[in-house]
Amino acid sequence: MSLYRSTYQHWKGKHQGIWYRRYAIAANGIQSAWSSKWTRNMVMAAWILSVVQAALLFGIGQLLVKDSVIYSLVEQLQPQLQVFANGLMSWIVAHPEISVRSIYSFLFYFFSGWMSTLSLIIIALVIPSLISRDLSSKAIIIYSSKAVSRFDYFLGKFFSVFGVLCIAWLFPVCSAWLLGGLLAPDWSFVWHSRMALFKSAAYIIFAASFLSIIAMGISAVSVKEKSATVIWVVLWILGNVLSRIGAKTESWIQHLSFNYNLEQLSLKLFQPKNELSLLQDNVPVVGNLLRGLPVDRFPMFQSPQFAGAMMTCGIMITLAIIILNWKVRPE
Repeated sequence: MSLYRSTYQHWKGKHQGIWYRRYAIAANGIQSAWSSKWTRNMVMAAWILSVVQAALLFGIGQLLVKDSVIYSLVEQLQPQLQVFANGLMSWIVAHPEISVRSIYSFLFYFFSGWMSTLSLIIIALVIPSLISRDLSSKAIIIYSSKAVSRFDYFLGKFFSVFGVLCIAWLFPVCSAWLLGGLLAPDWSFVWHSRMALFKSAAYIIFAASFLSIIAMGISAVSVKEKSATVIWVVLWILGNVLSRIGAKTESWIQHLSFNYNLEQLSLKLFQPKNELSLLQDNVPVVGNLLRGLPVDRFPMFQSPQFAGAMMTCGIMITLAIIILNWKVRPE
């Protein structure tokens, strides 16, 4: 007599679609990253910075409230500083469509840049759990089964690191803008600062997508988890060094740094040079203060090398995809 039942039984469970499988891979990657204490600390630091950003935005909003602490502090300044501060605050009240837009544009340009450094550190912590661990444990064989294609595997891994970057970068910046708008004395702040939010979101989404693909490619280079982290940190530091060398020698060398390329995108979106010119033309106090100063020497007020940056980003993404297709193959 047979030990097992040979009759056919139809499975009555719930069928899960392909997007659920991709979601499962992404969720597993996020949970793996979140299990690290250092990753949680970095994410917490990002949200603390978000609160600081909201506090700065609240302080700017108080410039429109004459009974606020800001006005009482201005009255205690020296006479020359009082003239400058009163002139600036009067102009902000009279022209919120320019002042709020320009000030928010400058602040969110810096906010997004500060957060990018934390995001690069988080990637260094997350990168071992992307593909290196699957290659070393042979888990890639299971992922490469018919139920999950390589594309599904790559997409799930992409959203795992992209999701972590959104939690540590996109959401804190957007929350700072929202909280700053809720604490503002006038709803016009929300309307006039909308472009700063849109530019920040566009920059962070592109940067997070780009860095996620690069991180996947680096993670696939070695089966040793620590090696992937070392490669990421070395490329990050080496890129910054080459960027400084290129600034004094050949400009194309700067594009070897993915950090520099993302900075050019940020300059293209936020256009701090144009915002500064707008303030100089419309605020006499600012114009007199900056007259004669060599502001063009500052990198943020120089014309962005946008075309070269985007072309280099495309090349880097292509190389990362080639590495992924080469290293992650069914056996």
